[in-house]
Amino acid sequence: MKRRSLLKTVAAGSLTAATPLACLLARNALAAGNTAPIRTIFLFHPNGCVPDIFFPKAGSRTLPAMTAPLQSVYDNLVFIDGIGYAGPDYTHEGGAFKCLTGRMTRDDKYSSIDVLMGKEDWANRASNGISVPSVQMGVATFWGNDDTKRISHDNGTTLDSVCDPRIIYPRLFGAGAAATGVESQMLSIAKNDLNRLRSNLGSLEKARMDQHTEALSVLEARFRSTNNTALNSCTKPDISSAPQASGLDTDEALSQTEVLDIASSLQQDIAVAALACGITRTIAFSYGVSVCPVKVPGSQLGDHDASHSNAATHTQSKVWWMGQVAKFIQKLANTPEGTGSLLDNTILVAVSDLAHGNYHNHYRIPMFLASGKNNNVGLVTGRSLDWRSARAATAKVQGDQNVNDRSINHTDVLDTVRQVAGYTSFQMPNKEGDVLLGWKGNKEPR
Repeated sequence: MKRRSLLKTVAAGSLTAATPLACLLARNALAAGNTAPIRTIFLFHPNGCVPDIFFPKAGSRTLPAMTAPLQSVYDNLVFIDGIGYAGPDYTHEGGAFKCLTGRMTRDDKYSSIDVLMGKEDWANRASNGISVPSVQMGVATFWGNDDTKRISHDNGTTLDSVCDPRIIYPRLFGAGAAATGVESQMLSIAKNDLNRLRSNLGSLEKARMDQHTEALSVLEARFRSTNNTALNSCTKPDISSAPQASGLDTDEALSQTEVLDIASSLQQDIAVAALACGITRTIAFSYGVSVCPVKVPGSQLGDHDASHSNAATHTQSKVWWMGQVAKFIQKLANTPEGTGSLLDNTILVAVSDLAHGNYHNHYRIPMFLASGKNNNVGLVTGRSLDWRSARAATAKVQGDQNVNDRSINHTDVLDTVRQVAGYTSFQMPNKEGDVLLGWKGNKEPR
C-alpha cells in the first residue's frame, strides 16, 4: 500500500472519531502532492447594487466606486455584467430564493447548489475524507430568521446561515478542538488507527506499517517546524476574541455595527480553515441577508434603506461588504497548498438578491467570480466582461428587464461551476447551456 493511499484509508476510517479533523493528515498529503480537490464558496452580499458603478467597463482594470475595495485582488477576479434571474417574483426574497437554487418558483422541492454539492461529496466521503457535507455560515444574518431571506435550501427546507463563531466552530472542528492543537489531535488519532490496523495484518504488512508509522513521526516533526508552511496551512482558527452577547440575542449582538469587523474576520478564518483542512469542500457564506437592515461601518443608514436611497448612500454601505470580500480572497491566497495556494483550488462565486437595489429588478445581478491567478480550475482571471448582448440573437428576457435587453441566465454560470468543480450527480435547473468558453478566456460565453 502506498503511503498516500494508507493516509487516505486512515482518514476515511476515522470519520467517527471524536473530532472531524481526522481527515487533516490525508488532506495535507493530497495538497503536498498537488492533487488537492476543488473547493467552492458561494458568497452572498445583500440588497443589490447600482450596476453602473459596480461593474467595471469591459476590458478595464480600474474598478468603479462600489467595487473599488476589490482593486487589490483584481487579478483574481472576473466581473460578469449582464446576468439575470429568470422567472417571476422580482423581489429581494425572490432573488434570495433563486440565487443558488436556479428555480423560478417555490412550488417544488428544491435544493441549492451548495447543498447538492455537499450531498455528492458526502456520498463519496470514504475517498475524499470530508466530515461535513456543506457549510452554511455568514456575518450579520440575525434578520434571516424569516425563511424567505435565506439562500441555502435542502429539498425545500431552508437552512440557517450561522453567524456565531462559537456555534459554527465546534460543528466543524469538534467540541475539544479548542483545547489542544489540531495537528497533535490528528496525529494522535492517526497513530491509534495505525495501531488498530497493525493488529490485523500479517508480518509483511506489519513491516510496511512500521515504515508508515515512522513516516508519521517525521510528519510530526514537520508539523512542529515553523518553516513548513505547506503542512502548517491546516491550523485551527483562534476564536477567543469572538464577541460575547450582552443583554441581546446572540445573533443580534453579533450583527451590531461595532462588532461586524471582528465577526467577519473570525468567520472568514473558520471558513478558510474548514476548506484547508478538508473538513468540507463547499461553503455558502452570507454577508447579511435579503432586506438586511444592518448598519455597516461607514454607512449612515441600514443596508436595506441605503439600497433604496441614492447611489452615493448605497455606495457607503456596499464598499464595506466589498472590502470584506477582498480580505476573504486575500486570506485564501495567503493559505499555502501544495505548490500554490488554497485560492488556486477554490472557486468563489458572488451573488446578491437584486440587481439595482432601488429598482427591485433581477437584471444585471452583481455577480463576479474569483480564483487564484494560477488556478487549477481553468478560469482566466483579471477580467471584466459585458455579456448584456452576448446572446443578442436569442430573444430572451430574464426577470423584469426591458424586453429589448438580453442577458445570460445565472444558472448557466452555476452549472459551469458545477462542471469545472467535477460534480456529476446533478445539473442546475432552467439552464440554457454553460459559459465554458467565457470561463476559459473568450469574451463571449459560448
